Amino acid sequence: MTQLDVWIKEHRIEEVECLVADMGGVHRGKILPAAKFLKSGRERSLRMTEGIFAQCVTGDFIESEVTDPSDIDVYLRPDPATIKLVPWYAENPTAQVIHDCFYADGRPVEIAPRRVLQRVVEAYAEKGWRPVVAPELEFFLVAR
Repeated sequence: MTQLDVWIKEHRIEEVECLVADMGGVHRGKILPAAKFLKSGRERSLRMTEGIFAQCVTGDFIESEVTDPSDIDVYLRPDPATIKLVPWYAENPTAQVIHDCFYADGRPVEIAPRRVLQRVVEAYAEKGWRPVVAPELEFFLVAR
């Protein structure tokens, strides 16, 4: 039994939101019944089009050579450390989990925003640096 199996059973999760961030930081994904989510992880069957990484904030697709022109699928692999309860689904216990993307041959999708961030953090670590981030306070200082 995996860490995800245990967590989902302990929290009596009915559905799981499988999330991948696009280039604009918008979560894309799928909602699966918990049993199907757990099965998909074992079978490596959860997929999404690579094209979401060429989609801009307006929903249009950019003219680019960064994605395969045949619009191939990439495989999603959940990061167990990211699973959280969704508080607004109190009636139907639901979880969200962030996924990493991989090609059929196991290579990571290098243009996936989460992978780009991982590479930046790795580059910082190689130099002995530690990234420091801060929220844009203008979003928090003004009440409606």
